[in-house]
Amino acid sequence: MYCNIPLEQAQELLLSCVRPPVVEEAAILEALGRVLARDIYSVEDIPPFDRSPLDGYALRAKDTEEASADFPARLKVIAELPAGLVWPIPLYSGTAIKIMTGAPIPPGANAIIKMEDVELFDNEILIRTALKPGSNIIRAGEDVKRGELVLKKDTLLNAGGIGMLAAVNRSTIPVFEKPKVAVICTGEELVELGAFRGPGKIRNSNLYAVSAAVIEAGGRPVLIGTAPDRLEEISKAMERGLEQADLVVTTGGASVGEYDLIAEAYKKINSEILFRKVAVKPGTPTLAAKRSSQVLVGLSGNPAAALIGFEFLVRPLIKFMSGAPDCFRPRIDAVMAEDFNKAGGTRRFLRAVIKKNEGSYHVFLAGKQSPGILKSILYSNALIDVPEDSGPLLAGQRVEAIILAESEVFIP
Repeated sequence: MYCNIPLEQAQELLLSCVRPPVVEEAAILEALGRVLARDIYSVEDIPPFDRSPLDGYALRAKDTEEASADFPARLKVIAELPAGLVWPIPLYSGTAIKIMTGAPIPPGANAIIKMEDVELFDNEILIRTALKPGSNIIRAGEDVKRGELVLKKDTLLNAGGIGMLAAVNRSTIPVFEKPKVAVICTGEELVELGAFRGPGKIRNSNLYAVSAAVIEAGGRPVLIGTAPDRLEEISKAMERGLEQADLVVTTGGASVGEYDLIAEAYKKINSEILFRKVAVKPGTPTLAAKRSSQVLVGLSGNPAAALIGFEFLVRPLIKFMSGAPDCFRPRIDAVMAEDFNKAGGTRRFLRAVIKKNEGSYHVFLAGKQSPGILKSILYSNALIDVPEDSGPLLAGQRVEAIILAESEVFIP
Protein backbone atom coordinates (compact mmCIF):
# COMPACT_ATOMS: atom_id res chain seq x y z
CA MET A 1 0.00 0.00 0.00
CA TYR A 2 1.27 3.45 -0.93
CA CYS A 3 0.77 6.52 1.24
CA ASN A 4 0.56 10.15 0.14
CA ILE A 5 1.44 9.28 -3.45
CA PRO A 6 1.67 11.71 -6.38
CA LEU A 7 -1.51 12.14 -8.38
CA GLU A 8 -0.10 10.70 -11.60
CA GLN A 9 1.07 7.58 -9.77
CA ALA A 10 -2.40 7.10 -8.29
CA GLN A 11 -3.97 7.51 -11.75
CA GLU A 12 -1.58 5.01 -13.34
CA LEU A 13 -2.14 2.51 -10.54
CA LEU A 14 -5.92 2.69 -10.82
CA LEU A 15 -5.93 2.46 -14.62
CA SER A 16 -3.82 -0.69 -14.40
CA CYS A 17 -6.46 -2.37 -12.22
CA VAL A 18 -9.76 -1.75 -14.02
CA ARG A 19 -11.21 -4.01 -16.68
CA PRO A 20 -10.59 -3.20 -20.35
CA PRO A 21 -13.42 -1.83 -22.53
CA VAL A 22 -16.17 -4.30 -23.44
CA VAL A 23 -18.00 -4.23 -26.78
CA GLU A 24 -21.78 -4.50 -27.06
CA GLU A 25 -24.42 -3.93 -29.74
CA ALA A 26 -26.62 -0.93 -28.91
CA ALA A 27 -29.79 0.35 -30.56
CA ILE A 28 -29.01 3.34 -32.74
CA LEU A 29 -30.25 6.04 -30.34
CA GLU A 30 -28.71 4.25 -27.37
CA ALA A 31 -25.36 4.67 -29.15
CA LEU A 32 -25.50 8.47 -28.87
CA GLY A 33 -22.61 9.73 -26.76
CA ARG A 34 -20.94 6.31 -26.86
CA VAL A 35 -17.58 5.37 -28.38
CA LEU A 36 -17.70 3.36 -31.60
CA ALA A 37 -16.00 -0.02 -31.19
CA ARG A 38 -15.46 -0.89 -34.88
CA ASP A 39 -15.04 0.83 -38.23
CA ILE A 40 -18.31 1.34 -40.14
CA TYR A 41 -18.44 1.05 -43.93
CA SER A 42 -21.32 2.02 -46.20
CA VAL A 43 -23.09 -0.86 -47.95
CA GLU A 44 -24.63 1.45 -50.58
CA ASP A 45 -24.19 4.77 -52.33
CA ILE A 46 -25.55 7.88 -50.62
CA PRO A 47 -27.63 9.16 -52.22
CA PRO A 48 -28.54 5.87 -53.92
CA PHE A 49 -29.63 7.63 -57.14
CA ASP A 50 -29.12 10.90 -59.00
CA ARG A 51 -31.49 13.41 -57.40
CA SER A 52 -32.57 17.03 -57.41
CA PRO A 53 -31.28 19.30 -54.61
CA LEU A 54 -34.05 21.85 -55.18
CA ASP A 55 -37.53 22.54 -56.50
CA GLY A 56 -37.31 23.23 -60.24
CA TYR A 57 -37.63 21.66 -63.65
CA ALA A 58 -35.77 18.64 -65.02
CA LEU A 59 -34.80 18.96 -68.67
CA ARG A 60 -32.27 18.15 -71.38
CA ALA A 61 -29.45 20.72 -71.31
CA LYS A 62 -29.23 20.48 -75.12
CA ASP A 63 -32.70 22.09 -75.36
CA THR A 64 -31.32 25.31 -73.78
CA GLU A 65 -28.14 25.64 -75.88
CA GLU A 66 -29.50 28.60 -77.87
CA ALA A 67 -31.46 30.21 -75.02
CA SER A 68 -30.90 33.94 -74.43
CA ALA A 69 -32.71 36.91 -72.94
CA ASP A 70 -34.19 37.81 -76.33
CA PHE A 71 -34.73 34.26 -77.61
CA PRO A 72 -35.73 32.03 -74.67
CA ALA A 73 -36.05 28.26 -74.92
CA ARG A 74 -39.64 27.14 -74.69
CA LEU A 75 -40.33 23.74 -73.08
CA LYS A 76 -43.60 21.94 -72.43
CA VAL A 77 -44.14 20.73 -68.85
CA ILE A 78 -45.48 17.19 -69.16
CA ALA A 79 -45.57 16.01 -65.53
CA GLU A 80 -44.80 16.75 -61.89
CA LEU A 81 -42.43 14.51 -59.96
CA PRO A 82 -42.43 14.65 -56.13
CA ALA A 83 -39.79 13.03 -53.92
CA GLY A 84 -40.28 9.30 -53.49
CA LEU A 85 -41.64 8.63 -56.98
CA VAL A 86 -39.83 7.59 -60.18
CA TRP A 87 -40.57 8.83 -63.72
CA PRO A 88 -40.74 5.67 -65.88
CA ILE A 89 -39.96 6.83 -69.45
CA PRO A 90 -37.17 8.90 -71.02
CA LEU A 91 -37.67 12.66 -71.34
CA TYR A 92 -37.88 13.68 -74.97
CA SER A 93 -36.71 16.88 -76.67
CA GLY A 94 -38.70 20.05 -76.01
CA THR A 95 -40.21 18.85 -72.72
CA ALA A 96 -39.53 19.31 -69.01
CA ILE A 97 -40.78 17.78 -65.79
CA LYS A 98 -41.55 19.82 -62.68
CA ILE A 99 -39.40 18.21 -59.98
CA MET A 100 -39.29 18.54 -56.20
CA THR A 101 -36.31 18.46 -53.87
CA GLY A 102 -35.05 14.91 -53.39
CA ALA A 103 -36.84 13.39 -56.38
CA PRO A 104 -34.88 11.07 -58.70
CA ILE A 105 -33.70 12.63 -61.97
CA PRO A 106 -35.99 11.40 -64.78
CA PRO A 107 -34.31 9.30 -67.48
CA GLY A 108 -33.13 11.48 -70.34
CA ALA A 109 -32.86 14.62 -68.18
CA ASN A 110 -29.38 15.90 -67.41
CA ALA A 111 -29.97 19.33 -65.84
CA ILE A 112 -32.25 21.07 -63.34
CA ILE A 113 -33.24 24.72 -63.46
CA LYS A 114 -34.50 26.50 -60.36
CA MET A 115 -38.19 27.20 -60.25
CA GLU A 116 -37.54 30.92 -59.75
CA ASP A 117 -35.33 31.08 -62.87
CA VAL A 118 -38.12 30.28 -65.35
CA GLU A 119 -41.22 32.05 -66.62
CA LEU A 120 -44.32 29.90 -66.53
CA PHE A 121 -47.17 30.29 -69.02
CA ASP A 122 -49.95 27.72 -68.76
CA ASN A 123 -48.00 24.45 -68.98
CA GLU A 124 -44.91 25.86 -70.70
CA ILE A 125 -41.74 27.37 -69.28
CA LEU A 126 -39.45 29.99 -70.82
CA ILE A 127 -35.72 29.72 -70.10
CA ARG A 128 -33.48 32.68 -70.93
CA THR A 129 -30.08 31.17 -70.13
CA ALA A 130 -28.25 28.08 -71.35
CA LEU A 131 -27.69 25.25 -68.87
CA LYS A 132 -24.73 22.91 -68.81
CA PRO A 133 -25.18 19.14 -68.46
CA GLY A 134 -25.15 18.18 -64.76
CA SER A 135 -26.42 21.56 -63.54
CA ASN A 136 -28.10 21.26 -60.11
CA ILE A 137 -27.90 17.47 -60.00
CA ILE A 138 -26.62 15.52 -57.01
CA ARG A 139 -25.07 12.31 -58.30
CA ALA A 140 -25.46 8.87 -56.76
CA GLY A 141 -22.66 8.34 -54.25
CA GLU A 142 -21.77 12.04 -54.17
CA ASP A 143 -22.01 12.05 -50.37
CA VAL A 144 -20.83 8.50 -49.64
CA LYS A 145 -19.76 5.73 -52.01
CA ARG A 146 -20.52 2.07 -51.45
CA GLY A 147 -17.69 0.46 -49.46
CA GLU A 148 -16.44 3.81 -48.12
CA LEU A 149 -15.29 4.10 -44.50
CA VAL A 150 -17.81 6.49 -42.96
CA LEU A 151 -17.05 6.26 -39.22
CA LYS A 152 -13.80 5.16 -37.63
CA LYS A 153 -13.42 3.10 -34.49
CA ASP A 154 -13.01 5.23 -31.34
CA THR A 155 -15.34 7.95 -32.71
CA LEU A 156 -17.52 9.57 -30.05
CA LEU A 157 -20.97 9.40 -31.63
CA ASN A 158 -22.82 12.71 -31.86
CA ALA A 159 -26.04 13.57 -33.73
CA GLY A 160 -24.20 13.70 -37.06
CA GLY A 161 -22.73 10.27 -36.44
CA ILE A 162 -26.15 8.84 -35.59
CA GLY A 163 -27.53 10.35 -38.80
CA MET A 164 -24.76 8.75 -40.84
CA LEU A 165 -25.37 5.37 -39.20
CA ALA A 166 -29.04 5.61 -40.13
CA ALA A 167 -28.11 6.64 -43.68
CA VAL A 168 -26.02 3.47 -44.10
CA ASN A 169 -28.84 1.33 -42.66
CA ARG A 170 -27.33 0.48 -39.26
CA SER A 171 -30.02 0.01 -36.62
CA THR A 172 -27.68 -1.55 -34.06
CA ILE A 173 -24.20 -0.24 -33.45
CA PRO A 174 -21.04 -1.86 -31.99
CA VAL A 175 -20.05 0.44 -29.14
CA PHE A 176 -18.13 0.12 -25.91
CA GLU A 177 -20.20 -0.54 -22.81
CA LYS A 178 -20.93 2.23 -20.38
CA PRO A 179 -19.30 1.14 -17.12
CA LYS A 180 -21.59 0.91 -14.11
CA VAL A 181 -20.44 2.95 -11.13
CA ALA A 182 -21.93 2.37 -7.70
CA VAL A 183 -22.16 5.55 -5.61
CA ILE A 184 -22.24 5.38 -1.81
CA CYS A 185 -22.21 8.32 0.59
CA THR A 186 -21.27 7.77 4.21
CA GLY A 187 -22.11 9.85 7.25
CA GLU A 188 -24.61 10.04 10.10
CA GLU A 189 -25.28 13.67 9.21
CA LEU A 190 -26.69 13.03 5.74
CA VAL A 191 -30.40 13.46 5.02
CA GLU A 192 -32.10 12.39 1.80
CA LEU A 193 -34.02 14.78 -0.43
CA GLY A 194 -37.52 15.48 0.80
CA ALA A 195 -36.84 14.16 4.31
CA PHE A 196 -37.01 16.25 7.48
CA ARG A 197 -33.65 17.85 8.22
CA GLY A 198 -33.10 17.85 11.95
CA PRO A 199 -30.44 19.71 13.93
CA GLY A 200 -26.89 19.02 12.79
CA LYS A 201 -28.02 17.35 9.56
CA ILE A 202 -27.22 18.28 5.93
CA ARG A 203 -28.69 17.30 2.58
CA ASN A 204 -26.91 14.52 0.73
CA SER A 205 -25.75 16.54 -2.27
CA ASN A 206 -22.75 14.28 -2.92
CA LEU A 207 -24.92 11.35 -3.99
CA TYR A 208 -26.40 13.34 -6.84
CA ALA A 209 -23.34 15.41 -7.73
CA VAL A 210 -21.12 12.34 -8.05
CA SER A 211 -23.82 10.39 -9.91
CA ALA A 212 -24.22 13.29 -12.33
CA ALA A 213 -20.45 13.34 -12.83
CA VAL A 214 -20.61 9.62 -13.65
CA ILE A 215 -23.18 10.32 -16.38
CA GLU A 216 -21.15 13.22 -17.77
CA ALA A 217 -18.09 10.97 -17.94
CA GLY A 218 -20.00 8.32 -19.92
CA GLY A 219 -20.88 5.87 -17.16
CA ARG A 220 -24.10 4.53 -15.63
CA PRO A 221 -24.52 5.46 -11.96
CA VAL A 222 -25.95 2.90 -9.56
CA LEU A 223 -27.21 4.84 -6.54
CA ILE A 224 -26.60 2.58 -3.55
CA GLY A 225 -27.45 5.50 -1.25
CA THR A 226 -26.33 6.52 2.21
CA ALA A 227 -24.56 4.40 4.79
CA PRO A 228 -24.21 5.54 8.42
CA ASP A 229 -20.78 5.66 10.05
CA ARG A 230 -20.87 2.01 11.09
CA LEU A 231 -18.44 -0.55 9.70
CA GLU A 232 -21.05 -3.24 9.09
CA GLU A 233 -23.37 -0.89 7.18
CA ILE A 234 -20.58 0.55 5.03
CA SER A 235 -19.25 -2.92 4.24
CA LYS A 236 -22.69 -4.16 3.22
CA ALA A 237 -23.17 -1.14 0.98
CA MET A 238 -19.81 -1.82 -0.69
CA GLU A 239 -20.77 -5.45 -1.28
CA ARG A 240 -24.04 -4.35 -2.91
CA GLY A 241 -22.07 -1.97 -5.07
CA LEU A 242 -19.62 -4.66 -6.15
CA GLU A 243 -22.51 -6.96 -7.06
CA GLN A 244 -24.06 -4.35 -9.36
CA ALA A 245 -21.22 -2.31 -10.79
CA ASP A 246 -17.73 -2.31 -12.26
CA LEU A 247 -16.50 0.45 -9.97
CA VAL A 248 -17.49 1.60 -6.48
CA VAL A 249 -17.13 5.22 -5.37
CA THR A 250 -17.71 6.37 -1.82
CA THR A 251 -17.70 9.84 -0.30
CA GLY A 252 -16.80 10.52 3.32
CA GLY A 253 -14.95 8.40 5.86
CA ALA A 254 -11.69 8.54 3.90
CA SER A 255 -9.49 10.21 6.50
CA VAL A 256 -8.02 8.78 9.70
CA GLY A 257 -10.54 9.88 12.33
CA GLU A 258 -12.51 7.61 14.65
CA TYR A 259 -15.50 7.57 12.28
CA ASP A 260 -13.47 7.32 9.08
CA LEU A 261 -14.16 3.68 8.32
CA ILE A 262 -13.61 3.26 4.58
CA ALA A 263 -10.17 1.64 4.98
CA GLU A 264 -11.53 -0.80 7.57
CA ALA A 265 -14.47 -1.60 5.29
CA TYR A 266 -12.05 -2.36 2.45
CA LYS A 267 -10.33 -4.89 4.67
CA LYS A 268 -13.62 -6.39 5.83
CA ILE A 269 -14.73 -7.13 2.25
CA ASN A 270 -11.34 -8.69 1.47
CA SER A 271 -10.14 -6.03 -0.94
CA GLU A 272 -6.53 -4.93 -1.33
CA ILE A 273 -5.83 -1.32 -0.39
CA LEU A 274 -3.81 0.32 -3.16
CA PHE A 275 -3.05 3.68 -1.54
CA ARG A 276 -4.04 6.07 1.22
CA LYS A 277 -3.73 9.82 0.67
CA VAL A 278 -2.87 11.57 -2.55
CA ALA A 279 -0.45 14.50 -2.49
CA VAL A 280 -2.92 17.13 -3.70
CA LYS A 281 -5.32 19.67 -2.23
CA PRO A 282 -8.26 19.49 -2.03
CA GLY A 283 -8.77 15.75 -1.64
CA THR A 284 -5.66 14.60 0.21
CA PRO A 285 -7.65 12.07 2.29
CA THR A 286 -8.45 9.85 -0.69
CA LEU A 287 -7.89 6.10 -0.81
CA ALA A 288 -8.49 3.22 -3.17
CA ALA A 289 -8.64 -0.57 -3.21
CA LYS A 290 -9.22 -3.40 -5.65
CA ARG A 291 -10.97 -6.75 -5.52
CA SER A 292 -10.32 -8.87 -8.56
CA SER A 293 -10.92 -6.57 -11.57
CA GLN A 294 -13.13 -4.18 -9.60
CA VAL A 295 -11.84 -0.93 -8.15
CA LEU A 296 -13.10 1.02 -5.14
CA VAL A 297 -12.27 4.71 -4.72
CA GLY A 298 -12.93 6.54 -1.45
CA LEU A 299 -13.31 10.30 -1.92
CA SER A 300 -13.50 13.09 0.60
CA GLY A 301 -16.91 13.93 2.02
CA ASN A 302 -16.41 17.65 1.36
CA PRO A 303 -18.45 18.46 -1.77
CA ALA A 304 -15.79 20.34 -3.74
CA ALA A 305 -13.04 17.94 -2.74
CA ALA A 306 -15.25 14.99 -3.71
CA LEU A 307 -15.87 16.34 -7.21
CA ILE A 308 -12.26 17.35 -7.78
CA GLY A 309 -11.12 13.92 -6.57
CA PHE A 310 -13.65 12.35 -8.91
CA GLU A 311 -12.30 14.45 -11.79
CA PHE A 312 -8.76 13.15 -11.40
CA LEU A 313 -9.22 9.62 -10.10
CA VAL A 314 -12.63 8.31 -11.18
CA ARG A 315 -13.40 10.07 -14.46
CA PRO A 316 -10.27 8.66 -16.18
CA LEU A 317 -11.34 5.14 -15.17
CA ILE A 318 -14.82 5.62 -16.64
CA LYS A 319 -13.34 7.06 -19.81
CA PHE A 320 -10.93 4.15 -20.15
CA MET A 321 -13.59 1.50 -19.53
CA SER A 322 -15.96 3.17 -22.00
CA GLY A 323 -13.34 3.04 -24.76
CA ALA A 324 -12.51 6.74 -24.95
CA PRO A 325 -9.21 7.29 -26.79
CA ASP A 326 -8.18 10.02 -24.32
CA CYS A 327 -8.92 9.64 -20.62
CA PHE A 328 -7.76 13.08 -19.52
CA ARG A 329 -8.88 16.68 -19.98
CA PRO A 330 -6.92 19.11 -22.16
CA ARG A 331 -4.41 21.44 -20.51
CA ILE A 332 -3.43 24.90 -21.72
CA ASP A 333 -1.15 27.75 -20.73
CA ALA A 334 -3.04 30.65 -19.20
CA VAL A 335 -2.44 33.95 -17.42
CA MET A 336 -3.62 34.75 -13.90
CA ALA A 337 -6.11 37.61 -14.02
CA GLU A 338 -5.87 38.22 -10.26
CA ASP A 339 -3.71 37.38 -7.27
CA PHE A 340 -3.97 34.23 -5.17
CA ASN A 341 -2.12 35.11 -2.01
CA LYS A 342 -1.96 31.76 -0.26
CA ALA A 343 1.32 29.83 -0.46
CA GLY A 344 1.51 26.12 0.23
CA GLY A 345 3.75 23.09 0.11
CA THR A 346 1.26 20.60 -1.35
CA ARG A 347 0.28 20.60 -5.01
CA ARG A 348 -3.04 22.38 -5.31
CA PHE A 349 -5.95 22.68 -7.76
CA LEU A 350 -7.82 25.97 -7.76
CA ARG A 351 -11.35 26.28 -9.10
CA ALA A 352 -11.32 28.90 -11.81
CA VAL A 353 -13.10 30.55 -14.71
CA ILE A 354 -11.10 30.76 -17.91
CA LYS A 355 -11.78 33.31 -20.62
CA LYS A 356 -10.08 34.01 -23.92
CA ASN A 357 -9.03 37.62 -24.46
CA GLU A 358 -6.93 38.92 -27.38
CA GLY A 359 -5.57 35.48 -28.19
CA SER A 360 -4.61 34.57 -24.60
CA TYR A 361 -6.43 32.61 -21.92
CA HIS A 362 -6.97 34.41 -18.62
CA VAL A 363 -8.08 32.68 -15.44
CA PHE A 364 -10.11 34.13 -12.58
CA LEU A 365 -10.68 32.46 -9.25
CA ALA A 366 -14.20 31.05 -8.97
CA GLY A 367 -14.90 32.20 -5.45
CA LYS A 368 -13.79 30.63 -2.19
CA GLN A 369 -11.44 27.65 -2.47
CA SER A 370 -12.46 25.77 0.68
CA PRO A 371 -12.99 22.00 0.05
CA GLY A 372 -16.52 22.26 1.43
CA ILE A 373 -17.67 25.07 -0.89
CA LEU A 374 -19.87 23.65 -3.64
CA LYS A 375 -20.75 27.00 -5.23
CA SER A 376 -17.23 27.51 -6.55
CA ILE A 377 -17.56 24.24 -8.49
CA LEU A 378 -20.80 25.54 -10.01
CA TYR A 379 -18.98 28.65 -11.27
CA SER A 380 -15.89 26.81 -12.60
CA ASN A 381 -14.95 25.79 -16.11
CA ALA A 382 -11.27 25.14 -15.33
CA LEU A 383 -8.80 24.12 -12.64
CA ILE A 384 -5.45 25.81 -12.09
CA ASP A 385 -2.69 23.28 -11.43
CA VAL A 386 -0.43 24.85 -8.80
CA PRO A 387 2.80 22.83 -8.30
CA GLU A 388 4.03 21.88 -4.85
CA ASP A 389 6.10 24.41 -2.91
CA SER A 390 4.70 27.31 -4.94
CA GLY A 391 4.44 30.75 -3.49
CA PRO A 392 1.46 33.07 -4.00
CA LEU A 393 0.22 33.48 -7.56
CA LEU A 394 0.31 37.01 -8.93
CA ALA A 395 -1.81 38.63 -11.63
CA GLY A 396 -0.01 38.29 -14.95
CA GLN A 397 1.78 35.10 -13.91
CA ARG A 398 1.59 32.17 -16.35
CA VAL A 399 -0.04 28.99 -15.05
CA GLU A 400 -1.25 25.65 -16.38
CA ALA A 401 -5.02 25.24 -16.54
CA ILE A 402 -7.17 22.17 -17.06
CA ILE A 403 -10.25 22.78 -19.20
CA LEU A 404 -13.43 21.36 -17.64
CA ALA A 405 -15.96 22.89 -20.06
CA GLU A 406 -15.85 24.68 -23.39
CA SER A 407 -18.36 27.40 -22.52
CA GLU A 408 -17.63 30.46 -20.41
CA VAL A 409 -19.19 30.66 -16.95
CA PHE A 410 -20.84 33.64 -15.36
CA ILE A 411 -19.94 34.51 -11.76
CA PRO A 412 -22.62 36.60 -10.05
